[in-house]
Amino acid sequence: TATLTGDVSVIQKTTKDDTGRILSGIQIFADKVFLNAKAKTVTMDGNVSIFQGPTIHRGDHAVYNYETLKLDTQNLGSKLGPIILESDHFNKEIIDGKTAFIGKNAGITTHDVAKPNFWIRSDTTTIIPNDKIIFQNLKLYAGDTPIFWFPYLSQPLNADLGLHILPGARSGWGAYLLTSYGIMLGGEKNEITGDRSDAWLLSRWNIDLRSQRGVGLGLDLFDTRLDSNPNLGWMKLYYLNDHDSSYQRSSEFREPINDNRWKFEFKHRIEFQRDDTTSTYADFNITALSDAYFLEDFEPGIFKVDPNPNNELGIYHRNPRYLAGAYTRLRLNDFYESDTRLPEIFLDQIKAPVFNTPVLHEGQTSFGIYREYLADYHERNLRKEAAGLLPSDPKFEKIKAQLEDKGFSRFHTWHEFSLPMMLDNKITITPRGGLGVTSYWDIQNQTDSFTRTLLSFGVDASMKFSKLYPDLQIKSLGVDGLLHIIQPYASLSHLNSAGDSNNFQGIDSLTPSTRPPPLEVGRFPAIDSLSDWSILRLGGRNTLLTRRDGSSLQWFTMDTYIDVYLNDLQSKRKLSNLYNDIAWRPLPWMYMNIETQFPVDNDPYNFSEVASSFTFMPTDSTEFRIGYRWLLNHPSLNDSSRVDLRSYYRINDAWGIGTYHRYEFDDSTLEVQEYALNHDFGSWRSSAGLFIRDNRGNKNEYGFILNFTLNNFPAVRLPLSLDVE
Repeated sequence: TATLTGDVSVIQKTTKDDTGRILSGIQIFADKVFLNAKAKTVTMDGNVSIFQGPTIHRGDHAVYNYETLKLDTQNLGSKLGPIILESDHFNKEIIDGKTAFIGKNAGITTHDVAKPNFWIRSDTTTIIPNDKIIFQNLKLYAGDTPIFWFPYLSQPLNADLGLHILPGARSGWGAYLLTSYGIMLGGEKNEITGDRSDAWLLSRWNIDLRSQRGVGLGLDLFDTRLDSNPNLGWMKLYYLNDHDSSYQRSSEFREPINDNRWKFEFKHRIEFQRDDTTSTYADFNITALSDAYFLEDFEPGIFKVDPNPNNELGIYHRNPRYLAGAYTRLRLNDFYESDTRLPEIFLDQIKAPVFNTPVLHEGQTSFGIYREYLADYHERNLRKEAAGLLPSDPKFEKIKAQLEDKGFSRFHTWHEFSLPMMLDNKITITPRGGLGVTSYWDIQNQTDSFTRTLLSFGVDASMKFSKLYPDLQIKSLGVDGLLHIIQPYASLSHLNSAGDSNNFQGIDSLTPSTRPPPLEVGRFPAIDSLSDWSILRLGGRNTLLTRRDGSSLQWFTMDTYIDVYLNDLQSKRKLSNLYNDIAWRPLPWMYMNIETQFPVDNDPYNFSEVASSFTFMPTDSTEFRIGYRWLLNHPSLNDSSRVDLRSYYRINDAWGIGTYHRYEFDDSTLEVQEYALNHDFGSWRSSAGLFIRDNRGNKNEYGFILNFTLNNFPAVRLPLSLDVE
């Protein structure tokens, strides 16, 4: 034995154990140290400080066994990264190969000040760094006031796991409390600790309470092995007995629906083979809904981008030269218009050399059985309307045409060859030619079977001129020399389609859009709409490059072009709109995108559009994002003149204000208002938000959001938040 007094330090050096693992060194400082070599313990008293890697322990008394690596403490406080731990007594132990800190009458916080503004206290607290924290008889204190109690909580350090609480209020829901608890499943279970090694299945169990709608129950399963693909790897089940299923969020007519509301969603991939260049896999993309309004009522964020989800099952093979597959599209939801493909087999070949020659080939081949169906409620309404009309009424024939079955079998193949050439190192010319066949049979609207032949030729030409301004310096706009590149170009595309049927109604057809369709047949998105065209596209690109961080940066780009219609696909236009696509990114905190198109003649099919966004930080504490979209005289889409403004102002290190507004000038409607007040308490961060939405013709929609998050401590945070969309 030995007793040392004064400013004493004990150091255990870094070593390797018998398994080859590196054991980190430990440094102990105290006023008095008692060493017992026989028991292999070090007892410390007075101003004890223990340093082990990133972990710091402080207190008045501690006992360390340097053989078993166990640390016994009394009234010791510890700092484990952002976590500060205090307890009457805690041990450092190795549980199933993992270091664990087990504290009695313990409290933890992340507020690293003399008097933290919150504590989480429990009878027993077990901290397993980089894994989880387990509380027994947990109490959450704001200062010295208890505000929350839970009998048992195992909170993983993974933010997806553990308990999540999301409270708020909104029109159509009333007051709500959405709760979920995430745990990992799969892998090998340790019978002693209950932990699972190599767990791969994230399960999230949901219980949602909505005062106006009732109780919702759900289970979400995520395959974490597919985390690299955000669109695949989960199954979601949800059920709610709705207390107010007739609630209308908008002014649109709403069909009566059943109170039993549910959703089944399965998006998954099974890989059969993968190497560095090829892969074979099966994809499942299924979304079955109880009714047409489920997404609008309970998942409005998804409803905005995908209100009518497809249901597809397929097997695919990907190769550097092609993608091949066979898939089927099902109609599981009969309350919106959809098509089926039972099945479709395809081969898409990318542009590649033919037998190591300069000639390039690309092609698409497909075969399928296609059907299209009206939404059930729409079909019922049309039949009801037709029953009240005379056969001689012109409207009767239009409704009859809409109600006719639409479907066919189709074989389509298209192949294009091109030869890029450089003339005098200045002009690039690429002639191209293609041919294809599309055959239709078993057509359901009494149209005879027919075969359409496709023959196309075209040429792409471009030039490049440049001018260097090496001494031009504009620091306020991020200019460190400029290189101006001008690229005039022209593209001619001609398609001849022979054998079309006048009465044929396609399924893969063009939908209303503000952008011009591509000139290449292989990239045209609507096979059934292919028809004669002859189009000349003339344009020019302007690019300004500057030096930034040792490389070139596109400081400014502008693409200006116009289509000359020798034979228009959709109408009898002679000239398209004049298009301008502009991107300006002078600084990391200032960038702008503008897309414009304006008519150059008086053709009734032409229209005007401006779509723009501008993001700007005038000061370190202020940020604005302004967007504006103007649409006038489009033949299919409604006129619009809409501006949206998003702003954030950081008042100081603790307070911030955020706003979002969207205003439609066309009918003078302030569509959306959102306001958020944020406050950083040091260890806590909170925000309170209010949103108001004008749904036109119906009462306004309101919502309130409350968010609480612990800074730098994902293990025990209580994330109280909700995406209002």
